[in-house]
This record gives sequence, structure tokens and C-alpha cells, in this order.
Amino acid sequence: MMPVYLAYLFSGLAVILALSTILQKNPVYSAASLIGVMIMLACDYVLLGADFIAAIQIIVYVGAIMVLFVFVIMLLNIEQAKREKLFIPRRVVGVLLGLAIFLKLSIVGYTAKVMLSKGYLKIPKGADSTTAIGKYLFSNYLLPFEVASIVLLVGLIGAVVLGRREAK
Repeated sequence: MMPVYLAYLFSGLAVILALSTILQKNPVYSAASLIGVMIMLACDYVLLGADFIAAIQIIVYVGAIMVLFVFVIMLLNIEQAKREKLFIPRRVVGVLLGLAIFLKLSIVGYTAKVMLSKGYLKIPKGADSTTAIGKYLFSNYLLPFEVASIVLLVGLIGAVVLGRREAK
């Protein structure tokens, strides 16, 4: 029963921190709140038994992407950004896109639940999350995995080329 209460606690904290991310005036505080959201999600993943996903959540999102966000925020001219007002139509578009994403995620979650209950998706008995991810990734999704790695490699090479041009 304790994991259920912990799940409610971590999920509630994630929602509160997500609201804090949106409502903060200072972008650095907003990024710190977003780091808190990512950590709370990792705690939820641990409770679900997905230790690998939790570790990836911390390493990739908190360790890399959020540090990048903080550096970009620090390098930007925040005073100029504060002077520019956000137009109401942009907010409306943002809310509509957020609702569309929520709807899509709800449909995907429901579909996955139905597929699991009918036995279309099977997780091997006794396999941990890392083993299951590895088997699915390198058997059913090998081509998309390789395409994604090539796209990331091209992006890395492009970043190096653009960075070298700026140094001249």
C-alpha cells in the first residue's frame, strides 16, 4: 500500500512543479522547477519497476538537457526577452497544442492497456525492464533505431561544423 501513496506523492509534486515551471517569472527558477519535475517522474518510474527508464530520465534529461537549458538561459539576453510581450493568440495556440498532446497520450495509453489486457503485447516472464527494452529494440525496431542513430550523428556533425565556423 505504501508504493501507492508514494506514487500519489511523487505525481502530485510533479504536477505542482510543472505548474511552477509555467508560472515562474525568472527563467532560471523555471528551469529548476522543470528539473524537479524530471526527478519526480524518475521516482514514479522506479515505483513502476522501470529502473532503466528512471536512470535514463535522470542522466539524459536532468543531467544533459536541463544543463543545456540553463546555459542557454544564462547566455540569452533576459532583459530583452522580458520587454517582449507574449501575444494572446500564441497562448491560445499553446493551450490547444497542449490539449491535443494530452488527448494523443491518453489514446496511446488506453490502446496500450487494451493491447496488454488482450495479450497482444507480451513481456517475457522474469525479464527486467532493461532486458525487455533490449529485446524489443534490437529485434522489432532495429531499423528505426539505426535511423535515429544516424540522424543524431548528422546533428552532432552539423553542430561541430557550425561551432567551428563561429570560432573563425
